[in-house]
Amino acid sequence: MSRRLPPLNALKAFEAAARTGSFTAAAAELGVSQAAVSQLVKGLEARLGLALFERRGNVLSLTQRGAAYGPVLTEAFDRIALETERLAAQPDHILTLACGPTVAMRWLIPRLPEFHRRHPRFEVRLSTSVTVEESSTGSLLADGVTAAIRLTEATGLRPDGLMAEPLFTADLFPVAAPSVAARLRRPTDLTGETLLHVRHAEDEWPIWLRAAGLAPKMGTAGALWFDFHAFALQAALDGLGIALARRPFVAEDLAAGRLVAPFDLSVPKGAAWCLIYRPGAETIPAFEAFRAWLR
Repeated sequence: MSRRLPPLNALKAFEAAARTGSFTAAAAELGVSQAAVSQLVKGLEARLGLALFERRGNVLSLTQRGAAYGPVLTEAFDRIALETERLAAQPDHILTLACGPTVAMRWLIPRLPEFHRRHPRFEVRLSTSVTVEESSTGSLLADGVTAAIRLTEATGLRPDGLMAEPLFTADLFPVAAPSVAARLRRPTDLTGETLLHVRHAEDEWPIWLRAAGLAPKMGTAGALWFDFHAFALQAALDGLGIALARRPFVAEDLAAGRLVAPFDLSVPKGAAWCLIYRPGAETIPAFEAFRAWLR
């Protein structure tokens, strides 16, 4: 939807005057005369049909509405400046992508050679972390990061102004090495087996066990705990126990018979892995090529 905005020069003049507290300081900052600032602010007030400043002799003070309007404009101009700096600093051929270690190790990195074969001039720089670092503006994307692959329930245009395009679901199901899976015919056979847990996802086994009609605390005694899903899956490959997996992370292992899914029960977790990016990132050639390749 197109919105009619007041003239940008008038908005800049008022914002500078509101922030600095005087037309003189605003004029010095903007490189114009004090009279020009005064006229621009008066024009903005006339357009809005309300007073933004109270003028009493040489004393200038913001009205209640002016005091509320000024910080909004300051935040908007700061955001524009930040995004402009980010855009200018990001070379067209480089994509800085944030994702968790398991997504990187079990899904993305094995597929990156195909992307580089198709797009040899583009460079992908991975930043892997379980904790999500926010930017200086509170955005889910850290400063200097073009996009991220994260688990989220919000898709489309998110409340924080970012775009989120679903890649695959987060449905959970148990996997084990063939020697371990041979002992499992039904979920109750998990009793006495070693369950492989992940510390930052303590709720996952209880979710699956509850869906299978079992006690959610089953398997906590004698369980093995890991920092990342990738480590739990590797432990399952090595026959140390049963891990919970998501299909994209183990598709090749299941196809090759290195892992077995002994039960048919797959439980949704209510979220999806999404490609998250700022609106406008589509103009960056490296990102748009990567986005199209993911699709």
